[in-house]
Amino acid sequence: MMKERKMQNTMSQKKAREGLGAPELFQGGVFVTKNGVAELFVQPASERVAELAEREKERQANSLFKLVMMARQDIDTGDIMPPEKAIERLRADRK
Repeated sequence: MMKERKMQNTMSQKKAREGLGAPELFQGGVFVTKNGVAELFVQPASERVAELAEREKERQANSLFKLVMMARQDIDTGDIMPPEKAIERLRADRK
């Protein structure tokens, strides 16, 4: 699931300082430059929260995929147990 990203803008430190009260200036992320060199990346908090949530979702999906692949490998190598024994072990672990 790749989201299309907007083209990031650049702005000087002075312009960034002046625009701190207007988060819409930083929509999509902005590189703040010093002497023409990008020094800082600024984005609205709402975008950062959404980005972190998406990253966590991807991490969980990758973990689930790894578990499925490990289970598949156990099945292929014959390292399995009957459902009754698995339930018995789960119940024993709860006590």
